[in-house]
Amino acid sequence: MKNPNARDRILKAAVRIFAEKSFEGSRIDEIAREANVPKSLIYYHFKSKDEILEVLIDEFLNEYLTIINNTTQESHQEEAEALPERMKLVYYEFGQRNSDLIRVIFIDSLKKRNQKPILFKIVEAMIAKEAEVKKDKKYDVQERRIAEFFTSQIPNYAYLCFADAWSDYFSIDREKFDELYRKVYIETHGAYHKFHD
Repeated sequence: MKNPNARDRILKAAVRIFAEKSFEGSRIDEIAREANVPKSLIYYHFKSKDEILEVLIDEFLNEYLTIINNTTQESHQEEAEALPERMKLVYYEFGQRNSDLIRVIFIDSLKKRNQKPILFKIVEAMIAKEAEVKKDKKYDVQERRIAEFFTSQIPNYAYLCFADAWSDYFSIDREKFDELYRKVYIETHGAYHKFHD
């Protein structure tokens, strides 16, 4: 029953289907078709569609925490100084590679009935990791959550979800759009870090 790389193909196919049709709107047989595997193989690797999403989110979160782990020792000033380069070389690549999953997470988190949005879990994990390292009496966990969520996470996820459509709609070259977005992001989120040392 094992098929080399089948699990990875299933996860990649699931992200594409979830992003295209929404998590609720997608079915296991569509994922099987997209992954080019029998439906039974999906159930060999995963109990349900919910478990597929959980695995995708766990993998995303683990990779994200590994990336931010490199910045938790920095002061706000050091983060502000490193932000332009980090946005261009690290976060951009990570975001592009995960843009379909980010779209799924974003949509799921926007549902009114959702009292525990996945986006909250991501920012919570990030801040918990940071607080663990920066045992600083001035460290305000609530302020950091708000700053990261509303001046970094939400704008970046919106950027990833809308960049192509924005470039087409407003007839702006994608490279120029990316450059302008990074500039505005650094002026807003970067300012938070710059003035909080």
